[in-house]
Amino acid sequence: MTEREAHRTPIKRRLRWRRFGKVLLGTFLAVWVVIPGLLFLGAAWVLRGDVTRAKSAFHTHNPVSFNAAIRQMTDASAVMDVTGHWMGYWAWLPGIGGAYRNVLLSLDAFHQMLVGAEDILPPLDRVLSALTLKGRHPNGIGNQKIQALMDTLPSWGPGLKTAYPHWQAAESQLNQIRPEAWSGILGHYASDVGVLQDAARRWVPQVPVLMRSTRVLQHLVGFPAPQRYFLVFQNSGELRATGGFMTAYGYVVFNHGKIQRLTAQNMYLLDSQVTYQPPASPVIATYLPVYYWHLRDANTSPDVPTTVGYIQRFYQSIPGAPPINGVIFIDTWFVDQLIADVNGLTVATPKGPVHLTPQNANFEMEYMAEGQGLPDAVRKKFIATMMKDLFHKVFSSRGFTLLRVLNTVNQSLNQKFILLYFNDRQAESLVARENWGGIMTRYPHADYLSVVDENLLGHKDNYVMSYHIVTRILKVGRRFQQTVTMTWTDPALDNGWLYVPYHSWVRFYLPRGAQLVSISGVDGIPYEDYVNPGLNKTVVGGHVDLPSRTSRKQPIARHTVTIRYWLPQGVPMRRLMVQMQPGINHESLTVIAGSYRVSMPLVHDVVLTLPPGY
Repeated sequence: MTEREAHRTPIKRRLRWRRFGKVLLGTFLAVWVVIPGLLFLGAAWVLRGDVTRAKSAFHTHNPVSFNAAIRQMTDASAVMDVTGHWMGYWAWLPGIGGAYRNVLLSLDAFHQMLVGAEDILPPLDRVLSALTLKGRHPNGIGNQKIQALMDTLPSWGPGLKTAYPHWQAAESQLNQIRPEAWSGILGHYASDVGVLQDAARRWVPQVPVLMRSTRVLQHLVGFPAPQRYFLVFQNSGELRATGGFMTAYGYVVFNHGKIQRLTAQNMYLLDSQVTYQPPASPVIATYLPVYYWHLRDANTSPDVPTTVGYIQRFYQSIPGAPPINGVIFIDTWFVDQLIADVNGLTVATPKGPVHLTPQNANFEMEYMAEGQGLPDAVRKKFIATMMKDLFHKVFSSRGFTLLRVLNTVNQSLNQKFILLYFNDRQAESLVARENWGGIMTRYPHADYLSVVDENLLGHKDNYVMSYHIVTRILKVGRRFQQTVTMTWTDPALDNGWLYVPYHSWVRFYLPRGAQLVSISGVDGIPYEDYVNPGLNKTVVGGHVDLPSRTSRKQPIARHTVTIRYWLPQGVPMRRLMVQMQPGINHESLTVIAGSYRVSMPLVHDVVLTLPPGY
């Protein structure tokens, strides 16, 4: 080999390596950037058109076009999902990694939503087909549409059951997205993703309930026969055992899925028609005081089926009272949230319109009912008028407003701001299973506690009252002793009509057979200690007086009642069940058992697992 040839050999090698490098780079770019990028952009373009077609088909009630668009959207989103993960290395690039991870999560979630949507297309087809009905008689056609819609209810269950895991996965992926990580040209998508996250949080948790209740719901909304429900509007500012003083009542009639009538009126007017007048219980006669027991004071039991039994005795004595298929209790906190969901409410009054917001609604209602000194016949008419206006606005809500309303209903059922009772056994079984009925557990197979406070002549202090329950469980030899304290905190200033010194009657519901050792903090009226066989509970109770507060310079009014008792032998101590009282919006719980200690807001019934051998 000559010197020149020897010199050219390394150059040729370098050139070959350069060519190889270019080919390798080109291949890499083609395989990992260009091809997936083109596929991604092409699928995005197709998806954009499919979304437009789906919206058009839905609004024009065209099930065939809607189904085709959904399936095409699913295919396009699958391509985007795969190619997006194909270029997953972008997630590690500085500056764009966070946004890219958000894109992948969004694509995964969107694809899972569409896969789930395909599972409910068959009943949705029938809904869209029903919406295409046309005719000369709008009311008749409207009823046919509702009939067709309600007929599909039983068929939703199987589809929802299949779709639910996909929607759960979508919700989980959406919850991992950080909107603040969007940047650059993707920045304007942050608000859209936030809306989608909110919608998923509101909708997905309600799917299991819908899966289990479609057939029951069909019956409850008037198929095959109309259903009339007695509405009880409870004022939680004046707390009673089921959530508040029964200030107003109403009826709602469902007939083949349509709300036929909705009325509301002052409870005192209905009370004046009652002919059943039993003597008042010692507590009511002493504390209110009245000679007779009235319908408006019938909700003395925290167990809603028991209270409904009391209400029915009064109601059935009213001449000509229409038969009812159930009772629905609605309290103040639920109403406040509904007002927020519909962005406020304007109610006409003789003195001009009153605009209600969640912040002023309670005061305005109380001022109209109590503060103006109006006659009894008209002073609570404002509440009835307001409820009719609010329900009209709620039932006509759509889109994200409807989602907010549905979420509020779901939360309020779990927090006992709404309580349901149905005469139909299947419906009442659903209520009991979902814990929507304010039913006191008779046999919890655990240690048990429920503290029930009733505002007696304390006016409306419960709007601002807060409660703290502390329970300590101590093992003494082979027995268990439990100490429970209930502390009231009332920051209100006495103004003589809305807030006054607080007087209440508190009851502690304990496992049957519990033996009271001591009670402190109740006033001079003899305390109670008895067995309630119907609820299978020992009940300890007494009357409470909080100090008056007339100036902000005075300390906030506080008071504590403490009871100590032996638990009956045989109570399973592995768990503690605490059932909260309906209608309380500010309550906390602390449980102490040996080295175990937990504190939490008490916003729903809880079952705690206690440590063994403490």
